Amino acid sequence: MVARSGEFELIARYFAPISRRSAASLALSDDAAIFSQRQNHETVVTCDALVADVHFRAEDSPEMIARKVLRVNLSDIAAMGAKPVGVVLAAGYNRDLPEDWIVAFAKAFGEDCADFDVGLFGGDTVSTPGPSFFSLTAFGEIPCGRALRRNAARPGDVVAVTGTLGDATLGLAVLQGRLDLHDAQHHDYLCNRYWLPQPRLDTGMTAASLARRVAAMDISDGLAGDIRKIATASNVGFVLQQNLIPLSDSAQAAINLDPVHWQSILAGGDDYELLLCGHAADIARLGPDVTVIGTVTDKPSEVLIVDHNGKMAELTKGGFDHFSM
Repeated sequence: MVARSGEFELIARYFAPISRRSAASLALSDDAAIFSQRQNHETVVTCDALVADVHFRAEDSPEMIARKVLRVNLSDIAAMGAKPVGVVLAAGYNRDLPEDWIVAFAKAFGEDCADFDVGLFGGDTVSTPGPSFFSLTAFGEIPCGRALRRNAARPGDVVAVTGTLGDATLGLAVLQGRLDLHDAQHHDYLCNRYWLPQPRLDTGMTAASLARRVAAMDISDGLAGDIRKIATASNVGFVLQQNLIPLSDSAQAAINLDPVHWQSILAGGDDYELLLCGHAADIARLGPDVTVIGTVTDKPSEVLIVDHNGKMAELTKGGFDHFSM
């Protein structure tokens, strides 16, 4: 194996060029970045760690991994209604990875930073005998008092989601050989939804710009689990309508093959769509990519779902539980 460059050479060669998009980074030539907060704006900060074969597949391409590392963090920024401004990346590369892998990772990471208009403020790189890992801290800004919170849902609100649900978890099933839809286009679509989350920044910023009461969070651990986080924070309950949950054509094909895939759609992770609650008129202003799927109730922590036959079920973290008339 060809010897890999040292830490400082890797940073100077592959990551310093990305950092030049932002003066705050000081071209990665100092111990820390410096950035000033605009007047009447607040800073939003989030941090996520991703570990090989836990949060992404080690055999996936470095380009796909790099983009996922950035985008799952930008999804948290979107959930607060903020505009992303910069990131700090800590990267632990398995010591057996060739330098070409790191080159490809850095190139894709830089391209995504440019696409989302995000600066690289700094970070760290290390070599590890264990699995590769990445920890990214993202910074966003938002006008004072406008941040979207999980505790803002109220009885009588509607609950809505962006995009379509379940694609990513079905894509992982395809990649692992657990799902075969006998259609290459469906497979490609689902796999790309797993590899390339789409942070809903525009929707989040639009919701914040309304200056209205809107609760929000991103769906990273599955609708069934994440909606309970809003239920707890807001001390409310929910009644969802299964027939309103938006599905892609590919997810619908999986359902047509076997309705058991509804469990994955409801409980599977990696959607990185937004879950939103607010007055119906306010949610309607967020655009055509937002779909109302139910209502907020005054029954704390009770999350129910009405199935296609009109039967009521409790929606547990694992999906449907028991049905009753």
